[in-house]
Amino acid sequence: MIGALSRARCQNAPLRCVRATRVMAFHVKAPLMSQMEQQGLPPNVSTPTNNATLNAFGARLGLQSLPPSLLEQAVTHGDATNLIFLGKRVTGLYATEYLHTKYPSMHMDAFDQILTNYVGYKSLSHIGSQVGLQDVVRWNREEDNTLVHSTVLAECFNALVGAVYQEQGPEAAKKFVHAHILSRDLDIRPFLKFKNPKRYLSALTKKLGQEAPVSRIVSETGRLSSSPVFVVGVFSGKNKLGEGFGSSLKMAEFRACQDALASYYGKEEKDFVLPSDAEHVDNYKPPVLGSTEAIV
Repeated sequence: MIGALSRARCQNAPLRCVRATRVMAFHVKAPLMSQMEQQGLPPNVSTPTNNATLNAFGARLGLQSLPPSLLEQAVTHGDATNLIFLGKRVTGLYATEYLHTKYPSMHMDAFDQILTNYVGYKSLSHIGSQVGLQDVVRWNREEDNTLVHSTVLAECFNALVGAVYQEQGPEAAKKFVHAHILSRDLDIRPFLKFKNPKRYLSALTKKLGQEAPVSRIVSETGRLSSSPVFVVGVFSGKNKLGEGFGSSLKMAEFRACQDALASYYGKEEKDFVLPSDAEHVDNYKPPVLGSTEAIV
């Protein structure tokens, strides 16, 4: 009944309804326009919906103690150049310290790839989108495309790290980096691949002063069938370094050598203290970084 009366009134007074609609639309858009005009921003620069959105974002990441002006600067891409530079260096420093301590024997090619998968732009952009950074970030939309947007999110996330470091110091910045970046699980084995693992493993055992690796059949089935399976182990003396399977002896040996190398370089320290935390513990023992990367 109420809906019918409303439609009847609009039909009898169409001009009044149109005017009311236009006035309502004007009042909705007016705060956004005035905000942009007050900040001197061109129309093609995205702005946060309101301060409440930015405050909620800061609280979600534990940044509510940052000055609002600094938080706003960090999410404004054009104004955050210095914070981006600082945050990138800080993030790289703490990530490098953490990964070197956790994987002391990791060879450098794999280490660089793992580090990039933690703090590279693609990773930081993904983290930024997960925490809602895209809802508050500002950037020049003249270059609005997927690649640019991804870069902006990554750089503004670095700027947030820089803002924390600048305002609250290194301990707070380290906690932020560990909480939002380094706390993610990452399977490192795909980065531990070698084109010629048998040759590489021979060079590694020689450098370690161990006996040369020898491949031995551990088990097999269906040798004379159309789908045989061989399991090969690679040994240094009595110590089995790795194991692999395949439809041929060559494939199984290849995988066994890959497994041996991944087990050595990917060895993970479970209980360790970061060098930057040395002053917070008694009887600190510095981690021993491996120096056994084989040169083939």
